[in-house]
Amino acid sequence: MIISLTGKPCSGKGAVSELFCEKYNFKHLSGGEMAREVSKKLGLSIAEFNEDERIKKVDKVVDTNIIKFGKKHLKDDIVFDGRLAWHFIPKSFKVFLDVGWQTAGKRLFSANRENEKASSIEEAVSSLKKRWNAENVRYMELYGVNNLNKNNYDLIIKTDNKTPEQIAEKIYKEYKKFMQKA
Repeated sequence: MIISLTGKPCSGKGAVSELFCEKYNFKHLSGGEMAREVSKKLGLSIAEFNEDERIKKVDKVVDTNIIKFGKKHLKDDIVFDGRLAWHFIPKSFKVFLDVGWQTAGKRLFSANRENEKASSIEEAVSSLKKRWNAENVRYMELYGVNNLNKNNYDLIIKTDNKTPEQIAEKIYKEYKKFMQKA
């Protein structure tokens, strides 16, 4: 079964997904990596990309492919980390990783991502909040989806003071419980 993993920027989705997949023998797909590749090709930072009108066209194409993928691979062991994977793969085990903005800003500042540079933690926090808000406005416009509604998820984990290992173990434990009920 697919685990859809979403959350705020810098909540640990990528690190947790990779660790989880390695430890529990799942495949990993990343919506964030897809977005970063497209933004890089367009010569935009991820923040600029999220505010660019072209993203709506890209979203529709990518999201249509996610829907098809979810239907075809629902029984496969896959972690799909992406903002709306939970929405486009409704029968997945839906996990939301939450993080405080200060922690997210510190993570981004020290991550050294090529197209997400910040000169200070404060700038990183501001950029992340702006990006998060722009994404959520776009999701509401395109799909009528409120990514902030915690009722959309089967599991919510606050990641500020947890290691990726602890988060992966919690997801696996709750995933097993979910599968027993399914």
